[in-house]
Amino acid sequence: MDESLLRVITTLNRIAETSLVWPQGLLHPGGPHRRLKGHHDPISIGEDECAALGRMVAALRPAHAFIIGNAFGFSSSYIADVMQRNGGKSVISLDDHSEGDGQRAAAIARELSLSLGLDNILKNKRGVSPADIAKSVEQKLYDLILIDGQHRHPQVTRDFQGVLPYSSAQTVVVFHDSWLSGVAGAVSEAKRAGFRCLWLPTSCEMILATRSPERFEQLCAIFPEGGEDRGSRSRALGYLLYAQQSVAFHFGRVFAR
Repeated sequence: MDESLLRVITTLNRIAETSLVWPQGLLHPGGPHRRLKGHHDPISIGEDECAALGRMVAALRPAHAFIIGNAFGFSSSYIADVMQRNGGKSVISLDDHSEGDGQRAAAIARELSLSLGLDNILKNKRGVSPADIAKSVEQKLYDLILIDGQHRHPQVTRDFQGVLPYSSAQTVVVFHDSWLSGVAGAVSEAKRAGFRCLWLPTSCEMILATRSPERFEQLCAIFPEGGEDRGSRSRALGYLLYAQQSVAFHFGRVFAR
């Protein structure tokens, strides 16, 4: 666990009660993931996925990041904290506060950012993607873009198309939950747009996409465990494991009454 991850988890545990999901990872060893206690959704990215993003940020040192999907601020606060320690200048997150207890999650995200001293680099904005991307961005181009909003098709593809004008050849676009069909469709769209895509065996599988051959080789060097054109072979298993924890959550709530 790196310094930023420890800071985020310690602060989150102080300001909100959470429970762990997939403590050993979903599709691959990793995790755990988190959600607000008593709520099924939203579920955060895994600790291993934070660590992967941290490795990339430390190596590539992006100046500006844009994030679609924020929930209770776990990933955005982590990315902002790592970027702040590596010369980063700004992080924008965009979320419509519709998932789970959206207002409470947004309030926790704000408090998490303030408690970590990230208010000078991180701005959490409310809006709908892709309609509100244009009025949310504050840079012409972003070095790092994370797409982790609503995962159904064609929403992820629309999110990707919405951020495309704010990407350069060097930009790295990160897709979380690449085992989901909606995300897989957006990755296919990225390939048609000239992106090369590196699959990572994280808990919920991530794709790192870039149009620059040199940047892609850098990503391959940072993540030798990754692979290009991995495909969607984990999709059926992912849906099964997700369904199992959903059933367990709802049965737990019934028996807790």
